[in-house]
Amino acid sequence: MPYTALPDRRMPYDNDGTVIYKYANGNLGASLCFAQGPQTLLSQANAAELNDQDNVGISGLSGYENANAANGTLAIWYFFPEQREVTAHFSCETALSPYNYAETLQGSNNTTNGTDGTWETASFPSGIAHTNWNFDNWRGAIKPVSFTGPKQTIRDGVGSSQNGANMSCSHWYGEKAAGQTPDDIIFINHDDTPGVEFTAPEDFGDQPLATTVVRQFRLKNTSGSKTANTINVQCNDSLFAISEDGVNWVVTINIASLSAGAESATLYVRCTTPAIGSVLGPYANRIIVTDASYT
Repeated sequence: MPYTALPDRRMPYDNDGTVIYKYANGNLGASLCFAQGPQTLLSQANAAELNDQDNVGISGLSGYENANAANGTLAIWYFFPEQREVTAHFSCETALSPYNYAETLQGSNNTTNGTDGTWETASFPSGIAHTNWNFDNWRGAIKPVSFTGPKQTIRDGVGSSQNGANMSCSHWYGEKAAGQTPDDIIFINHDDTPGVEFTAPEDFGDQPLATTVVRQFRLKNTSGSKTANTINVQCNDSLFAISEDGVNWVVTINIASLSAGAESATLYVRCTTPAIGSVLGPYANRIIVTDASYT
């Protein structure tokens, strides 16, 4: 089948400082759930499960907890560490059968608790983002999201007429808004347009079994005046590895410092798919970059 390109960068909201809350009710709709406010904090483990690409539902992350209800609603709040352009969404639910499904997405830049402040309701130009037990063509199920501008908090209300369903994943696509978090480490192109930040994921595409693909990238300190110190670069998936020379492959690279505006040397990332006869995909690698301080 045609391999749909990813529309934007997928947010690593489970480890980028985002705080996630939920509220589920077997009888209330999205607006009433929003009015109740965020009530249960998601653990980092649950957030990671929500942001992966499998059909494992999360215990308690359901709008269908009341077995006597004819419908249910789940509301999830994402408090980002900065304003972000939210451009697309993918959602997958586990259920016994297809069911009527609805989604309301709202964003705010001035809420303090998830209920106060000014909220804008997003539009879905191509329909809501939803698939049921279908990862065969998950890229084709990613739907664009339209706000009038960046948002620091979003709340997502989803509901259905089918009891016994759980949300198994929710992917958000986009990037931090211009001017937000000026002291940061970003990924930049190596050769096509040197020094320019990647505007989409480094996509290995529809890679066959038992093959290896290597890509190149650099890191850049975006600060205008501060040095980033003790930079740790980690690769989080066993199918992937990183390297400083394209020969010696490791899981972790340490960089002592990057001065303001400086770029790292060329780094490499390698994807080696499983042997012939193995189950293939989908896989999503993440290169996690942390720094100890800015001085």
